[in-house]
Amino acid sequence: MDPKLSEPLASNLNMDEALPGPAPENGDGLVKVKEEDPTWEQVCSSLESSSHPQEICRLRFRQFCFQEAPGPREALAQLRELCHQWLRPEMHTKEQIMELLVLEQFLTILPKDLQPFVKTYPLESGEEAVTVLENLETGSGDTGQQGLFPKDQLISMKKNPETRLQCLCLTQSGPRGCALQIPCSTPIPTERTVAHLNTVKGHHPGDLWARMHISSLEYAAGDITRKARKKDKARVSELLQGLAFSGDSDVEKDNEPETQPALKKLKVSRFPENSWTKRDIKPNFPSWSALDSGLLNLKSEKLNPVELFELFFDDETFNLIVKETNNYASQKNVSLEVTVQEMRCVFGVLLLSGFMRRPRRGMYWEISDTDQNLVRDAIRRDRFELIFSNLHFADNGHLDQKDKFTKLRPLIKQMNKNFLLYAPLEENYCFDKSMCECFDSDQFLNGKPIRIGYKIWCGTTTQGYLVWFEPYQEESAVKVDEDPDLGLGGNLVMNFADVLLERGQYPYHLCFDSFFTSVKLLSALKKKGVRATGTILENRTEKCPLMNVEHMKKMERGYFDFQVEENKEIILCRWYGDDIISLCSNAVGIEPVSEISCCAADDEEIPQISQPSIVKVYDECKEGVAKMDQIISKYRVRIRSKKWYSVLVSYMIDAAMNNAWHLHRACNPGASLDPLDFWRFVAHFYLEHNADLSE
Repeated sequence: MDPKLSEPLASNLNMDEALPGPAPENGDGLVKVKEEDPTWEQVCSSLESSSHPQEICRLRFRQFCFQEAPGPREALAQLRELCHQWLRPEMHTKEQIMELLVLEQFLTILPKDLQPFVKTYPLESGEEAVTVLENLETGSGDTGQQGLFPKDQLISMKKNPETRLQCLCLTQSGPRGCALQIPCSTPIPTERTVAHLNTVKGHHPGDLWARMHISSLEYAAGDITRKARKKDKARVSELLQGLAFSGDSDVEKDNEPETQPALKKLKVSRFPENSWTKRDIKPNFPSWSALDSGLLNLKSEKLNPVELFELFFDDETFNLIVKETNNYASQKNVSLEVTVQEMRCVFGVLLLSGFMRRPRRGMYWEISDTDQNLVRDAIRRDRFELIFSNLHFADNGHLDQKDKFTKLRPLIKQMNKNFLLYAPLEENYCFDKSMCECFDSDQFLNGKPIRIGYKIWCGTTTQGYLVWFEPYQEESAVKVDEDPDLGLGGNLVMNFADVLLERGQYPYHLCFDSFFTSVKLLSALKKKGVRATGTILENRTEKCPLMNVEHMKKMERGYFDFQVEENKEIILCRWYGDDIISLCSNAVGIEPVSEISCCAADDEEIPQISQPSIVKVYDECKEGVAKMDQIISKYRVRIRSKKWYSVLVSYMIDAAMNNAWHLHRACNPGASLDPLDFWRFVAHFYLEHNADLSE
């Protein structure tokens, strides 16, 4: 026998001599040898040869000792790194990480006689462990009455190491039919495996070991699910019948071909390894040179505030609302027959509530003053209540049940189309979350002026013009080439980029926060020709070797560290300004470095610290959605109906007024109205010019 093969066989044989089993009938039975516990290096070496990288990482995390680190801070840092290597949060979801922790605890509480058997399988979830145990129970009977190998088989394994090696190879068959590698360098010929199976079946026709491993062959021939096993029953039977069981296992010893060294399996990563280097980025995007002809046309037309508002709530939109409202009323047997003129008058009352607040809706008809006289002269209160209670935007007979906002979907599409059509053509845009106030909602967003309501994904210009929006829902109705690796936030940004590219293939620059940013997202945007910059979380940096935060806090303010990914040409930068932030970009680098003032912790101003270009560009572009929220929060529609989506309708009216005011300010830079005067102009016009004078 090859001496290289005999070494691992001898060591493995000593381990198996201590396996539980019935006592021998004579004195020539197995001698139990007490074996020392394997060292940590031996365990790691054994696991590495068995292709269990995740198990190695888990054991390194569990076996880590405090004495291995020079201090408590280093020990904590190493523990975090080992846990990160085991659980891989950048690749696994929260549910998958929880499943790994539950699986570990489940394997710990198993009976000791089952643990060695189950742990030989490459398990990834608790369900797989349960499947292995159920198969053992149904295919092998009670496992508590005998060990994994019968007594005679252990004696045979001791006398013949080759037999033992082949039996060990069979016991390593996984539940999906993929044999696991064991610590040996010699492959096992198929003929020898079948021969020893025949020997076992001949000597022990009904024992646990034989039934268990024939069951493993059944799994290898088909799917592991019970339903699939029934379908493959005939094929498995033919496969097993082809194995000619005979008691002779030594016939082919002399004719056995020389074994060849087994090829090592290469570890294949799901994603290619990144190559980081310390240099500035070299973007290859074209320079911005687009001319906003649409805004020039609006300037030449000299539109008043009402005409600007009706760029968004145009005749097509009002006709849609009137049509669906009348259809909804007729389905309820309500005689309504509302007209476009009356609907504009209703909108006038809603707009008036934005800057004139009343505790009760009826007070707009009860109190006498200049503005409220307009309301009483324009429309009767009962008529307003009837129209407002039947306000509708979609046909109930053609609703998409998968879309939570299907009753508003026609209006949302119409608004997004008009918002994009008249949006200023700019280089920089901001993408972030907004909030529509609703106290009946269970959605919460910290750090916003409105924290309870409906989340709204918004893409705006840097000044706060809303270009595109979509209400949040667990299964978004917007599904355009979704990439599971990008996550929810990444796919929303990609969708917004596609919306912008509908206006032309310009090198737009998007800015967003750490909820959306990842190296994969910036790489995908770069392929579309879209530039992007955003703050990034530590677990999404893909092992970029930046200076850690704790070390950077010891440096002077203005210090920064950066790395560039060679293949994707994406830069990561960590900067110490007012606080330490990490940014990622596919278009903006370090140069030129500017000098800015900064405040220390005691509010003392620090004279002139360095600021990389990537930080400066992000600071200039990140406030677009916040500026829109600030303007809308001042004058919001206050009248609500009992319908749950009423607040979202009010939000769209507020957003249209915000956009109209931005266009008014762009067209009249020297004589623009402030938001209050602009809002009052539109509300008064609708109430004065759409009043029903016949009444």
